[in-house]
Amino acid sequence: MDNIIPITYLNDFVFCPYSVYLHQIFDNNEDIVYHAEPQQTGKASHRTIDEPKTQKVKIIKGIYVLSYELGIYGKIDTFYPDEQRLVESKYRITAIYKGYYYQIWAQYFALTEMGYNVQELTFYSISDKKTFSVPVPQQPQYQELKQHIHTILHFDFAKPLTVNPAKCAKCIYASLCDKTNSDHVYA
Repeated sequence: MDNIIPITYLNDFVFCPYSVYLHQIFDNNEDIVYHAEPQQTGKASHRTIDEPKTQKVKIIKGIYVLSYELGIYGKIDTFYPDEQRLVESKYRITAIYKGYYYQIWAQYFALTEMGYNVQELTFYSISDKKTFSVPVPQQPQYQELKQHIHTILHFDFAKPLTVNPAKCAKCIYASLCDKTNSDHVYA
C-alpha cells in the first residue's frame, strides 16, 4: 500500500468524510483550537488509559500498532496478553457505531500481524464503567475493513458532499467547515 493512514480516520470517515480532511488541516494545532468540551473530557479520561501504572496483571497500554497489509497504524488502548483481550475505550458509549468496529478490527488485525494472539475484543465505556464484548473479526470483516480503507484513500474531497445537520451539530470541526453554515452545539 502506498499510503498508511491513522486508525482514527476509520471512525472519523464514517462520521463524516470531510472530517478526515479537516483533521489533517488542524493536526498540527493545539487541540483546544478545535476540540469542544466533550472531546476535551474524553481526551482527559483517556490519559488514565495511556499512562502506565504498576499492576499485578500484565497489561500493555497505549502502544503503537501497524499493519502493512491494511496500511494502517495507531495506538491501542489496552491489551491483556495473558487473557488475549483487546479493549478499546471511549468516554461514553451509548451505541457501538460502525466506525468503532472499524477501529477495533484494525487494532486486532495489526496486533495479530505483529505476532500477538488476540481472542477477545471489548469496548469499555469510561463514564459508566460498562463493558461490551464484540465478536473477533473474520475474513468478511477483514474484507469490509480493507474496502473501507480503500474508500478513504480514494475519496475525492473536492466533490460535493451531502451533510447531515444532526452530525454537523456534534462535529468538532463544524465551525471551521465550509460544507455547513452552523457551529457545533458546544461552540
